[in-house]
Amino acid sequence: MGAFTADSSRRWALALVAAWVALGLVGHDPWKPDEAYTFGLVYHILESGQWLVPTLAGEPFVEKPPLFFWTAALFAKGFGWALPLHDATRLAAGFYVALTLWFTYVAAGRRIAAPLLLAGCLGYLQHAHQLLTDNSLLAGIAIGLYGLAARNGLWLGTGAGVAFLSKGLIGPGVLGLTALVALALPAWRQSWRAWPAAAAAFLPWALIWPWLLYRASPALFEEWFWVNNFGRFSGSAGLGGVLDHWHYVKALVWFGAPAWPLAAWALWTSRRALAPAAQLWLVAFAVMLVVLSGASSARTLYGLPLLVPLSLLAADAAQALPRWIDRSVAAVFAPIGAALWAAWIAYLSGWRPSFLEAQSPGFTPEVGWLALITALLVTLLWAWSFRLQPALPVRWLAGLTLAWGLAMTLWLPWLDHAKSYRGMIADMQRARQGISGCIATLNLGEPQRAVFHYFAGIRAPADRDCPLLLVETSSGKPPEPAGARKLLWRGTRPGDAKEFYWLFSR
Repeated sequence: MGAFTADSSRRWALALVAAWVALGLVGHDPWKPDEAYTFGLVYHILESGQWLVPTLAGEPFVEKPPLFFWTAALFAKGFGWALPLHDATRLAAGFYVALTLWFTYVAAGRRIAAPLLLAGCLGYLQHAHQLLTDNSLLAGIAIGLYGLAARNGLWLGTGAGVAFLSKGLIGPGVLGLTALVALALPAWRQSWRAWPAAAAAFLPWALIWPWLLYRASPALFEEWFWVNNFGRFSGSAGLGGVLDHWHYVKALVWFGAPAWPLAAWALWTSRRALAPAAQLWLVAFAVMLVVLSGASSARTLYGLPLLVPLSLLAADAAQALPRWIDRSVAAVFAPIGAALWAAWIAYLSGWRPSFLEAQSPGFTPEVGWLALITALLVTLLWAWSFRLQPALPVRWLAGLTLAWGLAMTLWLPWLDHAKSYRGMIADMQRARQGISGCIATLNLGEPQRAVFHYFAGIRAPADRDCPLLLVETSSGKPPEPAGARKLLWRGTRPGDAKEFYWLFSR
């Protein structure tokens, strides 16, 4: 059977992208670190109706602006009747990922290879399916880059605004620097004509919420604007990841695969006559890499914006590679899919290897019929993809979707059993039955505060005179809280040797 026509192949490729976006968005509790505390901020909106100041388990938490939290709360209100609240909330991630892929598609001149390669980047896979503000930041970056390429100030300003209300100054900063550096290129010297319209489109995003926050609390405004923008970047705030100015260069080796080798090949083959659009994508990538590498703290998650211009650069090379490379992709993912199927069937049949038991002790596998049917459909979609074009991006993404889809269907209950706090907190709730009053907390991290608020209604700050005290430690040695207290309960997640929880009563 031959390949489809160009139009039908594109439609099936878009269906593959849609499947990739949807798989993993529902079916599990909020996982730490970032997803758990992000859900906690959304849960505060749903519980209190207070939309202005991001708040985590009773305490203001103005690390990031609230656009993503607002969007997630709206999804929760719209779909909470049909899905668990955390699953309905996570649909916001799918919404922003879809926006990112769409504007990458139109920025590439409607070449399907660009969003296929972006979705196929290994570093994007997990983050795209989590409740993270970085997903709305990435959507803003993609919208802004499309606006730059189209010389459309409305889209440029809107993208900068979405990025600003997602994570502050970093998004509009890199878009603005890209627009400024692009003026040095002959093909882009007149692009400044879109700047007035971009500024007009950006201003409402940049002024309304900050002004309302300042009116509500000048102290919180200062904490957000100065500490969590400039202080985080310079390191004076003592926040963020590790100090490593080469982090993103090193991480891109795996994080940006397969886009970066294809982008490098595209640049090498067209180095004597680089197209104007490719010049812009190269400038955008270089600006982002310099800005991110210059920050005082680095996390691989923060490098997500690099993947958009990389995928746009790589789109040209994706259709000019030897066919043996396409076949080798199938040779990589076929054994992975077969192994996931075989291991799941063996696990259901009683196979209990020590490495699986150690990661999720106490888990009892069962057949989930909806998950099984979805896993079969994902496998069929992978097989169907061999008829689609462009071959390399489609086969890579199909193989990645096969592996991810089987993990997020057949193996999701096993993963969630180990990662979720639900069972542990339910055990704690049983231990405190009959003891009324509040629970004070000590040393709980941000994700933990969120999940204890969601599953047990524990809010911070709590009065230290509460009859119960919940303490988190990093070792299994019992703490010795001040005052006359006795240990009522001890718990940890299955297989977790880094977090221990202790509940004391007077």
